[in-house]
Amino acid sequence: MTRHTYDGRQLNTTFSLSQTEGIAPLPGNAEAALLNVAAHVAAVQALPAEVRIVFVTDEYMAGLNTNYRAKEGTTDVLSFDLGSTPGQPSSGEIYISLPQAERQALALTVPVFEEVARLLTHGLLHLAGWIHDTRDQLLAMESETERFLNDTELNIPL
Repeated sequence: MTRHTYDGRQLNTTFSLSQTEGIAPLPGNAEAALLNVAAHVAAVQALPAEVRIVFVTDEYMAGLNTNYRAKEGTTDVLSFDLGSTPGQPSSGEIYISLPQAERQALALTVPVFEEVARLLTHGLLHLAGWIHDTRDQLLAMESETERFLNDTELNIPL
């Protein structure tokens, strides 16, 4: 894990990126840009001390979705606040189905990187305590997500 800075400020959250088998490594410039998006969110939202971001296949995501949400099939993003244990920093994990993100980007006619950044931001907001159990909560969360994306340069394709 690497400690990151944003606008010259040291952040209280460290981020790591990885992918499961079957997912190609992200290009170096995409990884750096996604870490910039995460740092941007961490600069204004209270996040766990350590956040692991994992890119997965649809099959892997479907397993998580079944095991933890009792829902069949894949989904785009899942966040898990793992809390903390005595003597350990708080942590969280965000899983993003890259194939699902690609399909959504195509349907929305946006670059894949933009959709991945949107899903990452959405997952980070969940770790910060945001929920969307109601339509108003969902609209507020989507608005906050877009605010972050509009404040961050997203011109790097994935």
